Amino acid sequence: MEYDILVKISREDVHFLSYVLETEDNMMNIRKYENGILRIIVPDAFKNEVLKLLESMKKHIKLEVVDVKKNNGSAD
Repeated sequence: MEYDILVKISREDVHFLSYVLETEDNMMNIRKYENGILRIIVPDAFKNEVLKLLESMKKHIKLEVVDVKKNNGSAD
C-alpha cells in the first residue's frame, strides 16, 4: 500500500525540500507541484518516518502537511 502526502509549500521552497528528501533514497517519490501543493508518494512502511522528516523541515522552510491519504494507484 502507498500513501499520498500532500504538502502546502511555496514554489521557491520545493526545490530545497526536494534536495533534502532525495537524500532519503527509495523512501518516497516526489510527484508534482500544483496550485501550491506538493504531492509525495510513500510506501506504508515509510509513511511515519517521512512525516517526521517533513515535520523537522519546518525549522528550515514554511510547509504544512494538509492531507495523508491512501494512493488510488495513480502516479498523476
